[in-house]
Amino acid sequence: MACTFLTACQISKPRSKIVEKIVAKNPNQKIYLYPYDSVWRAAQLSLKYPIAVNNMDNGTLETEYIKAIDGFTSPVEGTLPSAGIKYKLTFTIVKGKLDSKDSVRVTINKTIEKQRDFFSDVEFIESDGLEEKTLFYRMEREILIEEAIKRAAQKG
Repeated sequence: MACTFLTACQISKPRSKIVEKIVAKNPNQKIYLYPYDSVWRAAQLSLKYPIAVNNMDNGTLETEYIKAIDGFTSPVEGTLPSAGIKYKLTFTIVKGKLDSKDSVRVTINKTIEKQRDFFSDVEFIESDGLEEKTLFYRMEREILIEEAIKRAAQKG
C-alpha cells in the first residue's frame, strides 16, 4: 500500500522535478530532453581539446591528456597550476526515456593526475567540478542555437 502511494506521488511530480532529483544524485551528470544526435554534436563542439576517443555508437567521447597549464583554469584561482598536473575528460552519453519522451544523460568525468617528479607515483586529485559545469553550459547553448536555427529554417 505504501509503495503504491509513493509511486503515485512520484509520477504526479512535474518532469523538471524528477530530472532535478536524478541529476542531484550525481553533480557530474545532466539530462537533456533533446535528440541524441544533437546532444552528441553539442558535446563535440563544447570541447576545445584534442579528442582521443570519438565513438558515437558506444556513447564515449574522451580527450587526450591535457597539461593543466594549457587547460581550464578557474577564474577564482589566483595561481597557475603545477606543471606536473595533467587531466583528461571523459563524456559518457546514453540514450533513454523520461516520461515516454526521448532523453539523453551526459556524464562528464575529469581524471586529474599529479606527478611530483619522474620517480614518484601518480597521485589522483578530485575535480572541483567547475569545468564540468562549464561544459554542460556550453553544450546547452550549442543545443539551443541549433534548435533556433532549425526553427528559423522552417519559417523561411
